[in-house]
Amino acid sequence: MAETVAQPQGMHAASATALAVRQLRKSYGTRDSITNALDGVSFDVESGEFVGIMGPSGSGKTTLLNCVSTIDKATSGQIVVGGQNIMGMRRAALAKFRREQLGFIFQDFNLLETLTAFENIALSLTIKHVSPAKISQRVEQVAASLGVTQVLQKYPHQMSGGQKQRVAAARAIVGDPKLILADEPTGALDSRSATVLLETLEMMNERMGATIMMVTHDSFAASFASRVLFIKDGKLFNEIRRGNATRSEFFQRIVEVVSFLSGEAMEAVETVEAVGVENRSATA
Repeated sequence: MAETVAQPQGMHAASATALAVRQLRKSYGTRDSITNALDGVSFDVESGEFVGIMGPSGSGKTTLLNCVSTIDKATSGQIVVGGQNIMGMRRAALAKFRREQLGFIFQDFNLLETLTAFENIALSLTIKHVSPAKISQRVEQVAASLGVTQVLQKYPHQMSGGQKQRVAAARAIVGDPKLILADEPTGALDSRSATVLLETLEMMNERMGATIMMVTHDSFAASFASRVLFIKDGKLFNEIRRGNATRSEFFQRIVEVVSFLSGEAMEAVETVEAVGVENRSATA
């Protein structure tokens, strides 16, 4: 049975907090050689918030998403969604939780090729045994909101990349999940389609009240979020909030942090290379 936990110290009321992560750790390897992909990460995502997760390659951002999405299991810590610590769930309960509480938007769409857009969007409701009349009403409502009504009877191979991704977004939100997880959602799109999708996510957040956590390496994509968390070496390195800034101003702030992180990474590489040169010289 899933464990319902008391709110960790400092967490907001359950009604206002969609996700609470506390001291999350994910380790790989044996006792003699342990790698900490996540090393004590803690943060909240409030209901109705759009949060971006950024960091250099190997920083732990994808591991974080995988743990929150229950694709991977953290070594220790708490992941609390809707008052439940999913770290305490068994396999059957996790499958139910994933199906009912989470929505997913993947880089490669993950639409079923043998189903129409309508059927792809409706699938999560069908699994929950929602009545056909309610399924049709909900799918049509969400499709209209996201601008994909005209492709509802088309199969994925008949749609553009942007249409596929908006159908995937409709599928993610149609079941009214507690949290939508987006994994590099613009990675397979051209710039125009990427912008349309990001505007769609922004609209889902602002008009439909969707709570979104998006992992991205793209500063432009991150600028559509209301807050960006930066992960470095498995730890929470920094966070910035958009507040009253324009998206252009927020984008510049994101670029500054990303440039700083990239500069540090380059310095580390140069140091390693310099040490290697010195060692080779010493043994020559």
